[in-house]
Amino acid sequence: MSEELGVWAADLLIKQAWTALEETRYQEAMAAASRAVKAAEQLDDPVILVRALGAEAATSVTLGDYPAALACYTQILGLAQDSSTNDRLDDPRAAYEIASAHWNWVQSARFMTGIPVRALFEVLNAADRWLTASGHREWRSAILVQRARIHQRVEEMDAAVTAAEEALAVKLQHPGDAHYTLNCHRYVLGDVLRDAGRAAEAAPHYQAIVDDPNAESMDRRVAHEGLAWCALAADDPAAARREARTAVLMAESQGDDALCDSLEVLAKAFQADGDLEEARQAAARSLELAGRMGGHYRLYSVVQLTVDVALDQHDLDTARQLLAELDEHAAAIDASIGSTTLTHETAQRRQRLAELEEAAP
Repeated sequence: MSEELGVWAADLLIKQAWTALEETRYQEAMAAASRAVKAAEQLDDPVILVRALGAEAATSVTLGDYPAALACYTQILGLAQDSSTNDRLDDPRAAYEIASAHWNWVQSARFMTGIPVRALFEVLNAADRWLTASGHREWRSAILVQRARIHQRVEEMDAAVTAAEEALAVKLQHPGDAHYTLNCHRYVLGDVLRDAGRAAEAAPHYQAIVDDPNAESMDRRVAHEGLAWCALAADDPAAARREARTAVLMAESQGDDALCDSLEVLAKAFQADGDLEEARQAAARSLELAGRMGGHYRLYSVVQLTVDVALDQHDLDTARQLLAELDEHAAAIDASIGSTTLTHETAQRRQRLAELEEAAP
């Protein structure tokens, strides 16, 4: 009877964690998920454990703590592969979490430079094999989303667009797949198209999310971000500011990860509109959040933006100080993806700084 009560209590904690996460009460979500993990370990119940770890990982991702999320997903996959526990995971709820752990492991690893990016394709190949073995091929749209993102990261844009288009097509064939929403697939395709220089084709995918009355708040927020980036590509800074402000307002209640992204595009919109002081303030706030979360990828993007704004303002001391940090992030990312692109971008900013220093009175 006490074991049944323990399972009931752990299940309740998992439900509390997901409810708190959906309601943006992130610390409460983490507390409930962590307690559920400990309870499941004491109960020796692998189904409860993978579900609790899934809730803890999802909360860590929302908070931008990708190493913690990666550790949770690694533990889930370990349980699925362990002969002493895998035969006790014959439960639809466990299958859902194991499947999710495959591609969410990749999603978390994409933000960490210690893992070569191309090696992530092998993880997705393993995920494909697991879906085939478990009879859940209808879930493969999530694998295709991550394939698109990896191709995008290594600048294979044609392959990225193809994978994102296929992901959306599979999702439309299997709308009941609960792993990523339809609007998430729309956003990824829009994002990949935009990154491929096809912003005019990307915008309708973002707009479809905004127009969807049933769109989740997170999906709606990233859609406004996407529209802001498209407006910048179309040289329409006023529209970019409007969309970015909407995204920031929504992101305020969605955690550091979301707010950092929204502030970044808002700063770019201010910069494009010539409002450099507003751009500096938005970039500074985004940089503070990025520093709190860590990771080379996010910090590279935000530090680069802050350097550009400083150079526009002729704030050479700030630019000089931040360029040293930018070099570090660029080198780490280039090594991870086998490229010299970011190192070259940083060198261009050093050249601009040198020209401004030479021209200074």
